[in-house]
Amino acid sequence: MPALVRRVTVTILCDNSVAGSGVLAEHGLSLHVDAGGRAFVFDTGASGVFVGNAARLGIDLSQAAPVVLSHGHYDHTGGLAALLSSWGGREVIGHPEVLAAKFSRQRSRPACAIGSPQSRRRLSRLGATFRLSAEPQEIAPGVITSGVIPRTTDFEHIPPHFMAKRGGQLARDSFDDEQAVVVRTRRGLLVIVGCAHRGLINTIRRAIEVAGDGHVRTVIGGTHLAAAAPPQVERTVKELRALGVGRLVACHCTGFGPSAELRSAFGESFSPGGVGATFTL
Repeated sequence: MPALVRRVTVTILCDNSVAGSGVLAEHGLSLHVDAGGRAFVFDTGASGVFVGNAARLGIDLSQAAPVVLSHGHYDHTGGLAALLSSWGGREVIGHPEVLAAKFSRQRSRPACAIGSPQSRRRLSRLGATFRLSAEPQEIAPGVITSGVIPRTTDFEHIPPHFMAKRGGQLARDSFDDEQAVVVRTRRGLLVIVGCAHRGLINTIRRAIEVAGDGHVRTVIGGTHLAAAAPPQVERTVKELRALGVGRLVACHCTGFGPSAELRSAFGESFSPGGVGATFTL
């Protein structure tokens, strides 16, 4: 029988807003996850802000290993060097292309680099060791990465301005590197997402497939609905209800309008997150 985690606590270390005093926000995401006494960091924000926030919140990052990177954008990978410099080397889990060059190209403007600001070589020199795979990987008993997330919905779209370099040429980014983390608990699944570039519903469906459990208790992370058209937001709400999601913590790239829609749909079961917010299940 697959392992179940008895208790999970997630603390937001980096987000676009704050939920308490004495902490700092930035455009990015970082979570501290304690799954039955096994702690790890999910994403590292855009800078070292999350390291200082952890200290202010009384969280010891020296005990949080490994680091899981959801995908290769700077606002999720940029703080990794600061963590390594402050607390020493540790294992980094992600997709083989998580540190590949990524760009944003708006209309006729030059492409702007938005990938990791640090190369794999530099991170290795700071003590990072890499465990990279396109397949699901176990982080701890009852905790697993999603592997590549299949795109099965007809309403979740990747904006065309996101680009990646392949064979020396820029092409539309398909976000094959994006992965989520799934925690199996006695009360159902906890699904932790970075930006859900491949679609929030696609991500949750993949989590259910990987975990072999259809009961999604909580979803935490970025939903990338900020720039989504109203029909996509409406359909997302409908599908979240159909999937039976019990609680939704939608932060970072969700946006104010979609957050209002989600709050209306989920009531007290919705939270916008914020640095310092803690959730236990």
